[in-house]
Amino acid sequence: MSMKMKLNSLAVLLFFFLGACSKTDKHAQHSVKEEQHQHEATVYTCPMHPEIESNQPGTCPKCKMNLELKVNEAKDQVELPNKQVLSKQATVKLKSQSAAQDIKSQGYIDIDKSRNRNVAARFGGRIEKLYVAYNLQRVTKDQKILEIYSPELNTFQEEHLFLLKNEQEKSLIEQSRQKLKLFGLTDRQVSDLEATRKVKRTISVFSPYDGYVFFNAVSGADKTSQTTQEPSMGGMNGSEPKVTGKNYNTSGVQIKEGDYVNLGEILFSINDLQKVWAIVSVSSNYVSQIKPKSSVKIISELFPERPLNGKLLLTEKTFEEAGQRFVRLRIELTNPKNALKINSLLVAETPIGLSDTFQVPVSAVYKTGLNSYVWVKKRSTAKGTGIFQLRKVSTGQVINGRVEIIGGLKFDEEIALHAGLLIDSETFINEN
Repeated sequence: MSMKMKLNSLAVLLFFFLGACSKTDKHAQHSVKEEQHQHEATVYTCPMHPEIESNQPGTCPKCKMNLELKVNEAKDQVELPNKQVLSKQATVKLKSQSAAQDIKSQGYIDIDKSRNRNVAARFGGRIEKLYVAYNLQRVTKDQKILEIYSPELNTFQEEHLFLLKNEQEKSLIEQSRQKLKLFGLTDRQVSDLEATRKVKRTISVFSPYDGYVFFNAVSGADKTSQTTQEPSMGGMNGSEPKVTGKNYNTSGVQIKEGDYVNLGEILFSINDLQKVWAIVSVSSNYVSQIKPKSSVKIISELFPERPLNGKLLLTEKTFEEAGQRFVRLRIELTNPKNALKINSLLVAETPIGLSDTFQVPVSAVYKTGLNSYVWVKKRSTAKGTGIFQLRKVSTGQVINGRVEIIGGLKFDEEIALHAGLLIDSETFINEN
């Protein structure tokens, strides 16, 4: 073979060798790029050790927890495989719910303080006899409640008898008579005084109302802080009561026999208990949805088989902090036969208004941190098995075991009742 032919053969072999190497390099580069793309598309990481990453599902080598799909921060969502699940479990059909729902809360019965009527001393003196000795004692109108020795009032009685004895003008006698009545003497007491022409040592005080006695923070006030015994209305010198520099009340102190009372001092309160308050605490999350003056269902521990209806009067602010957890509701209840006892326990069902939204059981929503998912039923197989697809939704408040779906679902769709059971399922089929 000639030298020329050898050179030609060598050139042909070199051409084929270089071509094969070029194809191998391109194929290798393509494989590397594809592997990197797959690694970037699907990354599994440990929830406890985020530095552990893998492009395949498995367990963490440190804590042995199952690896989870890594959150794609650019899209702010979990990268989930585009697959569906077969299941025969029950479903929930979505329907718009705009009607009010009830939230249950516990509370107790309290006094309707707006019905408290204070009994105050119309003149100063010393309590000689006290017929009202304890809280919640029942009294009736015109019942004798105490007897007071009052030098001041005895002086006014003697002045009245002096006018009668000297047969003064009828106008003066009538003015004196009205003055005694303004100081608390009844018509009968004034008539007895004029008939006997004798001043009694003590003056009986009668209850002006029917109801139950309450010694509260207003009664039994500090004796050093009350007004002096100068008469006010109808006094002979016409002077006004003088008030000392400080004035504070002592809670839980009640009047006793031998105590001195001053003009205008509140002795106790009388409440007929025909209406009472139900005080309940609810979560502050529902405050904006509670309707004022709405009807509230009350179940008392005294007669649970007989529910009551109350009217919401006021939402009290019990804490001043912006992030307070609970607020108190004041509910008015009628109590004609005094069947509701003070401090007895109760359960209130308070209605709250809801906007048009979907309400589904809590079990139908699967939460992964800040995200929530449901399994939407797409169709059924020939044998009736449901085909479910995972979908991210936006949720709202949880009320009585049901969660509010704000977005992500449409009217008349069906979702799986137990989302957690499908998350662990290994029966997947392609969407196509």
